[in-house]
Amino acid sequence: MPKLGQRVSSWLFEGDGLRRKILASAALSTMVFVLLIISRLLSTVVLTRLLTPEIFGVFAVVMMFIFILNQFSDIGVRSLILTKEDELDVSFLRSCWTAQVLRGIFIFAVCGLLALGVGALQRMGAFLPETSYSDTALPYAIAAIGGSSIISGFASPAKFIYERDMKFRQISLETLIYTAIALVITIGLALWLRSIWALVISNFASAVIAVVLSYVMFKGPTMRLNWSMADFRIIIARGKWIIGQSALSAVVAVADRLILGFVMSASSFGFYYVARQIVDLVELFLNSVHGQMGLQVFTALQKDDDAARLRTRYYRYRMLFDGLAMFSAGAFLTFAPALVDIIYDDRYADVAMMIQVLAIGLILIGPGLLREAYTAQRRFREMMMLSVVRAASILFGLSIAVFGFGSVMAGLVVIALHRVPETAILLFKGHKEGWVSWWSEVRLVPLVAVGAAFGWGLAEMWTYFS
Repeated sequence: MPKLGQRVSSWLFEGDGLRRKILASAALSTMVFVLLIISRLLSTVVLTRLLTPEIFGVFAVVMMFIFILNQFSDIGVRSLILTKEDELDVSFLRSCWTAQVLRGIFIFAVCGLLALGVGALQRMGAFLPETSYSDTALPYAIAAIGGSSIISGFASPAKFIYERDMKFRQISLETLIYTAIALVITIGLALWLRSIWALVISNFASAVIAVVLSYVMFKGPTMRLNWSMADFRIIIARGKWIIGQSALSAVVAVADRLILGFVMSASSFGFYYVARQIVDLVELFLNSVHGQMGLQVFTALQKDDDAARLRTRYYRYRMLFDGLAMFSAGAFLTFAPALVDIIYDDRYADVAMMIQVLAIGLILIGPGLLREAYTAQRRFREMMMLSVVRAASILFGLSIAVFGFGSVMAGLVVIALHRVPETAILLFKGHKEGWVSWWSEVRLVPLVAVGAAFGWGLAEMWTYFS
């Protein structure tokens, strides 16, 4: 009788090489995720006792600015390397590295200009006194954290070659080493500085660690500046759509911080930042699994001319993502108050309600994986249009909820459900192209109730024993 792992493999995919790589990636990603959870929880428990909620609120604004700049200048080096049709040559890799270095310098320069602008607005009294935007450390932190972009730009693209070849063991090992070192540095700085500068400096140090590991752990050609016009034409032709998509993704990712930061106090905004970190753990895990192998899986799936078999394999691949997302959404709804009570002190009690609302959005993660099918087909323009829909949904929804109705709670609901319009388009387009089965989309929804029952049981146990 075949071993259990072999039976699972044959159940998922028929190609020996691909299914082994998929299962290996899933196993490694799960191990890495468990350790990342331990790391993040340890970091959260320690940092929330060393630093005040207001510091997290200000740092959320700083990270919002740097994230926007990263996304608006994202030329998609990873996607370009993973989706390049022919064999990768040294010239193309060096051209990608050159573009990456120039991008880091650009981000650093813009951070300096932003810092000057924010400082000027503060002196003019443009921000409410209790918000994170009025903190005097904000402009200096923005300028300082821009320096990490220059460092990050020098990272070797050799890691993406390993991803292209689905060599996940080395990638997982690098992630673990990076996480462990960054955690020690962050906690050490927090113990020493007890201010926002602990987070800013640790971000800079993490960038240095990532660059060093990219050369030490991934073998590749020596990097140096390269100005091949043929390579840059490819980078620009495809990168323009990737930049557009990344820019819109940035709008989606920071719209909550951009709008809520103006209407919430620094402490309440800090609570929201902490709540997002907890809920995002689930999406972080699923994205880490899907990010490692999703593009390669969809590329392989689309070689199959049998539509029925293609759908079957697609939903087998999605089962992990849908199952965990649905179960986690339900568990957070009932277990969030006890979870906050376990991890944080009394100052963070308001975080529980925010976790419960934000967790509703987890049920929309699974259908969103279909976006990778467009990347596999290099349909970057269609991906950008999907990003337009998603960005418009959260911007207009948040603006109406917060400024129109004056309700932060309504804003949280919008944040949780902003994927609905994009998901609807993906499902209808996917059904038209033979990917989507309506029954398969809803068959795991009952796991939300299972997760809620599980969370309730855990909460009752905690109440009893505490």
